[in-house]
Amino acid sequence: MQRVEYPYTTVSTGLSVFDRDNQYRPLQWLDASSEIDWLNREDNGLLLTILERLPSLTNEFNNPVINWTEETRTEVHTKVTSALAAAATGLVLDDPYICVDDSYLFFPNDGEIMSVTSVNYSTSTATVVRGVNGTADLAKVVGDHVIAMPAYMAELDVPKDGIGRTPGESQYNFISLVSNKFSVSKLQDNSMMFDNWGQIPKAQIDTILDMRRMLGYALLFQARATRSISAAAGQLYISQGALHYNKDGFLDLGTTANNMTWPVLNDWLESRFRPDASSQDKFLLAGQTLFGTGQKMMRDLGRLGTGEPYFEPSLKTMAYQIRTDEGFMVNVLLDKYGLNVDYGLGSWGFLFDMAHIMGAHYNGLDFQWFQNIQANDAVMTREDAFVGSFSLIMKHQATHGVIRGGAGQIVNR
Repeated sequence: MQRVEYPYTTVSTGLSVFDRDNQYRPLQWLDASSEIDWLNREDNGLLLTILERLPSLTNEFNNPVINWTEETRTEVHTKVTSALAAAATGLVLDDPYICVDDSYLFFPNDGEIMSVTSVNYSTSTATVVRGVNGTADLAKVVGDHVIAMPAYMAELDVPKDGIGRTPGESQYNFISLVSNKFSVSKLQDNSMMFDNWGQIPKAQIDTILDMRRMLGYALLFQARATRSISAAAGQLYISQGALHYNKDGFLDLGTTANNMTWPVLNDWLESRFRPDASSQDKFLLAGQTLFGTGQKMMRDLGRLGTGEPYFEPSLKTMAYQIRTDEGFMVNVLLDKYGLNVDYGLGSWGFLFDMAHIMGAHYNGLDFQWFQNIQANDAVMTREDAFVGSFSLIMKHQATHGVIRGGAGQIVNR
């Protein structure tokens, strides 16, 4: 479709009612009606479509900055950082905070159990009694694993001190404000046009579809940022996309899928299921190239189920399932339009744990139309704007992932 300059206006060459060939235009559009075939609304950004089906999308926040803390499990294991001779009592630990006075330590390498009499947290040293409960006191080397056990109470004892915790690293994201406007000549809007072409209803549809496609890419690729624009415009907030939430969990399969083997893919997928917070199944949004390469490998390995790939009617896309060696399930969805091969995105894939992903918008600024915002003296134009806010929040980043690679088609047209 022909692209025009922004802001979108219907008074341009080939569209104005003052064109000298204007009398032929209605017939031209009527004759070409079969050529105008708009994509389904849900084709414009699969992640956006999925988020719209989540109850969490209704979250409203009243601050441009969304802050939260991801609570992590307080570990009760560590390692020896200084060699310890048999019968020695000064145990140096990588994390001394796993133990307190009267607690017990277990060493899985040799089975020894020690009891802790005191801990010097500044020097990371625990004073211990060796070989308790009939276990042998054996020498320890750097790197030996240490597992903490509780401080036991005697029959008439008093409660023991416990280990403490502090809040984890704060996480945050911004809420983005986005907009798109158009102007329509009132003369144009009242002229006879097939399928409302160049008129307000058609311009509204175009604006929504364009915004959805752009939002789909922002939810995947946008980097978080904020800066002051000007005194009049104020502060700009740009929310973060899925790519930049991932601190690790990247899998590069190579441009010809030379790393696409089952051991590589299986190990990567299962690493994303390893965190305690992980769900038992995930969604992988895959571009055309990656979707096809994965499908071929699963078929050759005999891992495709009966009837796979199948059409997923709720999302209007093709899908198949991958079951890892440990039994975890990954639902692979073809993001044909969002991760289009023609845009250089066919080899991209985004692995999501849907239990830890949600969308949100600013309080009172969900997507809405502002109508008739033209200047007072613009009596011959109608200007509308589509304005809204959005943010993507992905907690427990270790449960998500990004994958790239795949083999292109042999035949290119």
